[in-house]
Amino acid sequence: MVAAKPGVQERILLHLRDFGDYTEKVEVPFALSQMGIANAVSIARSNVPRAIAGLKDQGLLIERQTHVTGVTRKRKAYFLTDSGMIVAEETWERLSLHPLRLINQDGTTSNTTLSKAINTSPFPIRAVDIFRYMDDSGLVDLRPLNPELIERDLAKHVEKQLVTSLEDLPHLRSFYGRENELKTMVNLLDARSTTILVPGIAGIGKTALAGKLIETYTHKRNLLYHRVQDWEGSRAFLDACAEWLAAIGNDSLSDYLAATPVPVPQMSIDLIVDSLATVPVLIVIDDLHKVADDILYAIIRGLTQRMDDLDETGLILFSRSFKSVVPLRDAEGRITTLVVPLDGLDRDACRNLLPSLEPVDEVTYQHIYGLSRGHPLVLNLINRGSIGSTFYETLEMYVEQEIFSKLSGAEKRLLGALAVFREPMPLDALSGQDIETDLLDDLVEKGLARRADSDMYDVHDLIREFLSRSLNEETTMSLHSKAVDWYRTRRERPEEEIEFLFHLSKAGDSDELGGELSTTGAELVSAGHMELYSILDSVERDLVSESAWPIILELKANILSMQGEWAGAESSYNEAINLLGSTKNEELMRARIKSSLADISVTKGKADEALALHKEALSSFIKLEDPRGAARTYINMGYIYRRKRENKLALEVYENVETLLNSEEDPELVESRIKLASAFLEMGEHDRAKEHAFTSHDETTEFGDAALRARARAVLGRYYSKMGDPELALHHYTGALDGLSEQSDHHAEVEITLLLGEVLVDAGRRDEAMESYRDALVLAESNDFRMLIGELLARLGEAAPDKSRRMEYLQRSLTVFRELG
Repeated sequence: MVAAKPGVQERILLHLRDFGDYTEKVEVPFALSQMGIANAVSIARSNVPRAIAGLKDQGLLIERQTHVTGVTRKRKAYFLTDSGMIVAEETWERLSLHPLRLINQDGTTSNTTLSKAINTSPFPIRAVDIFRYMDDSGLVDLRPLNPELIERDLAKHVEKQLVTSLEDLPHLRSFYGRENELKTMVNLLDARSTTILVPGIAGIGKTALAGKLIETYTHKRNLLYHRVQDWEGSRAFLDACAEWLAAIGNDSLSDYLAATPVPVPQMSIDLIVDSLATVPVLIVIDDLHKVADDILYAIIRGLTQRMDDLDETGLILFSRSFKSVVPLRDAEGRITTLVVPLDGLDRDACRNLLPSLEPVDEVTYQHIYGLSRGHPLVLNLINRGSIGSTFYETLEMYVEQEIFSKLSGAEKRLLGALAVFREPMPLDALSGQDIETDLLDDLVEKGLARRADSDMYDVHDLIREFLSRSLNEETTMSLHSKAVDWYRTRRERPEEEIEFLFHLSKAGDSDELGGELSTTGAELVSAGHMELYSILDSVERDLVSESAWPIILELKANILSMQGEWAGAESSYNEAINLLGSTKNEELMRARIKSSLADISVTKGKADEALALHKEALSSFIKLEDPRGAARTYINMGYIYRRKRENKLALEVYENVETLLNSEEDPELVESRIKLASAFLEMGEHDRAKEHAFTSHDETTEFGDAALRARARAVLGRYYSKMGDPELALHHYTGALDGLSEQSDHHAEVEITLLLGEVLVDAGRRDEAMESYRDALVLAESNDFRMLIGELLARLGEAAPDKSRRMEYLQRSLTVFRELG
């Protein structure tokens, strides 16, 4: 069992114990200041007073203003009292036996204790340093550390520290060569804000160069390293970027992502650029080739085009693909992206990767260099194996004959089991298979497997490619089936659900895949997991059952529709409809798809086409005796009729909804009742609106659905506003907003905030109304609610205090409505 890392107060005691001689000094080291303590025990400076409060209350330390080395003004410094020193010594005696795993600078791993690790370290290191660099599994890696780096970490004087987000960055074990490439990139980054594309084949050293570049800018810039994974997309990058920007001090991107499941590229670009305008940063995106996410590419292109708006920003893209995903020049012919291709290492650098072959004669070395083409991973494999006596014509022949052919069957099965997973996995993930996991350490030593951390393993992409070519289809499907079994009971998070579906699609169980997609796919898509599209797109029609294929097409179309790809969405929807039979489930799916097609037609301004599709869907819902679908369709038709100013027809379809509400005892119909009350209010049918508003309020209170109750209160607020009772209107609107803020129903939240602003204007509280409208506008823009954006801009134009602002808002509103047709 891993021993827990000592608490903050224990680490502070160990830190101050090393400076016991400075209690009476006029000038003290920076380490005794709040910032010095924060650096030593790895917490934010603002958290230091709270962390030491308990120690002060116990009389274990004192605080005084004094001169601090390297700081101009006097600062607060902290010293152990006599009793504090006794407790600190007792703490050291106890923690000196703290168990940990140590990776030495030669790469060997040992189990040891804190005191032994300090004594055997090749350079001076303190107890708090050990704990600072220890991960959650109790592992300390000495390879990237040196006295200068430790001192830099301890001596950071900047109150607003530079922020790094490097969780995905692998440890850099060694680095040779690349002086020219590194110098070129540093010179470009130091000269101006720029984008650099670094293409190179698998295993050529892209990630190692990324690590070295980041090391070069450590303590010089804020750093973000993001490694693209097969199962992720733009959302993963934006989430990582938002968390990093929030740590820097700007929450705008975090707030935006919290408000929308499908981020709009332009909005994301604007927020990132605004956050980084005057901040020194280096953003590194690795393995960009792994996804074909148009939104991610659009964000990268947008950032590249906005580099002139940024003072000191570097965007570095590492990719196996030589295809340009960003423009190399702008419209005026100026260079916007510089390409630094990675080839093999030079001859001198390659020798450093072959220590086990020394001394090697020049003929053999020339053959090795020619065979490997300076490829670092292949040189590493040669160094751990042998070159053999045969001269191979190609690298592929060498890897096959000298490496894979010499592996035992058990080793091949183990590597294959590890290679089918797309992320580092624990040994437990392999234990259910008929493989010998005790061989894993040997494979790590040979360079064929990698230890991501203490208990997580994976393989390099190049090895994965060789394995995928060597494993037959039956073996591959069997390994994916085992991965399915692993994830089957580990699907709490959406990411795990997506991995489960990925392996299921590769395992050949089309029936289960179709069933899982039909039950979980829609939920994943509605939550904004666009990365599901690559899995759906990889599924071939002849590999899944006939019943599953229309479901896959519908899910693909839903994603395309959310991304605004109307043509692709309509094509997939129509293909799915043509495949559906006459069973009840297929008829229901046909009706649902026609409703989706009608929504696209409304968005495109084709009202008559939308009505025709809704009527076809309605016919199916009535035939299936589905009152919810029928009521929802009637409501949608009424909305279209109202947009066409055909209020008589709108009232006719709304009467059909009333008939359903009176004849059916279905609690789920309350949603349609709420929409009906809102529609009647818009049409001036106040008595009918009042009846449905009060009924829906009572029903939602009885059933306990917080989201629907909030929307019911919003309709009541609207009713009281129409009746000239602003106090009751404000009461219900405020209650509705409180309820919706917890449910993430952003469309309804914007609508209600808009209504709240109207009431505030009527009550003479224009400043509050303006503030409400602006808040709603941010939420509407973040979710691309275009109709609501136009409406909010118009309301801001009415409520703004000065003429110039009114004209600006109204002009923007006019532009939005023109774009909407």
